[in-house]
Amino acid sequence: MYLLAGTLGRTVEELGRTMSVAEFKGWLAMHRYVTPLDLGGWRQTGRIVAATLAPYTKGRPPNEEDFMPIERPPMTGAQIAAELSKLKR
Repeated sequence: MYLLAGTLGRTVEELGRTMSVAEFKGWLAMHRYVTPLDLGGWRQTGRIVAATLAPYTKGRPPNEEDFMPIERPPMTGAQIAAELSKLKR
């Protein structure tokens, strides 16, 4: 919850008062399965590294995602569905 509050520029108390459980679960699913929320400045670090290396690369220029740590390995569609079904309980 603290990571989400920091990302949205709000306090945990504010989120607790104003965000529904369904909305929080949506954010959690997005963070886990689509794109992680910024983890301690990693996104900015990735942007800086990508911009620094871009003039020296041939072919596809690097992007910030190339330098982001992976929280978990990618999941199959069945694994994602199983995890999402846990949130519905």
